[in-house]
Amino acid sequence: MNAVLPVLLALLAITDASFCGFRVAAGRDARIFKADVYRAAIRRGMLRGVFTTSVVGCGIAGACLFAPGLFAQLLVCAQAILWVLLPYATLTLVGMGVWAAAEADARTLASVVVLGPFTLIRPWVIAAAAVVGAWKAPGFTAALVTVAACGVQLALEPWLNAGMRPRIPGRGSGETVKQEYTRVS
Repeated sequence: MNAVLPVLLALLAITDASFCGFRVAAGRDARIFKADVYRAAIRRGMLRGVFTTSVVGCGIAGACLFAPGLFAQLLVCAQAILWVLLPYATLTLVGMGVWAAAEADARTLASVVVLGPFTLIRPWVIAAAAVVGAWKAPGFTAALVTVAACGVQLALEPWLNAGMRPRIPGRGSGETVKQEYTRVS
């Protein structure tokens, strides 16, 4: 059980990063068939999620080397965090499953009822997980590590968003299109 909690949190973080990659790309490309664009965005999010999860994991492993009881304290925090994140993640994955497997009407329903609102509450869910994890923390260091790890996860979507611009195929960046439009008019 000791190894399962950190692995489960890492998998949740990487899955969340993949969804963040998709959300950042959604609506920014004028192509009709966007499957390749979305796959690339999901891969980008997943790779950044693996990177940030690895950095956080290495930091936690290093901290646990210097504070022998910290790992046990972090397991208490991880268990508390999972009580907040697992219902959210389960409903999100169910909504994504309906969206992926169903026809257009059910996809729309899944997007409107689950995926859209859950995108809006994502930062609040992560913040709530940080608060609950820090509240249940047996020590100050464990609370600090918990809040820092949740903060890194919150910063992931803005990091993915940095540098993204609307794209029109064959035209380059949005700035190029704006310059061409002002030249014509």
